[in-house]
Amino acid sequence: MRIISVRIAPAARVLAIAYALLGLVSFLRFAFENARALTLPIGIVLPFLYWNFNVTLTRRDDLIYNAFLCGAAIASYALTGWITGIATALAFNLIAKQTGGIDAKYFSVVREESRVVSVAGSVEARGK
Repeated sequence: MRIISVRIAPAARVLAIAYALLGLVSFLRFAFENARALTLPIGIVLPFLYWNFNVTLTRRDDLIYNAFLCGAAIASYALTGWITGIATALAFNLIAKQTGGIDAKYFSVVREESRVVSVAGSVEARGK
């Protein structure tokens, strides 16, 4: 069996959660290291690909503003992770289809039961 595609939504969700945690870490570093500004990325950020624009927000002593900065950091990084996850899944699907897929012996694969609606309207489940 060969893997020729991955679902886009779960890949985007996983990277969005991971990047949101990085956003929280980024804010905590900003808060405790007394930095002057917090830079928030929005776009595609991978180890060797930075296709994004940055929003730079400066430090203030206002507690509500700093709470906004924390939420903005988490949301910005989560959005960046979501966009990156979509781009990565689409690139994987395109490359896998062009090359014939990846051998599934390197991954664990979960088989799902598909549901087929018959002409009478009842639902029958059958395994693949």
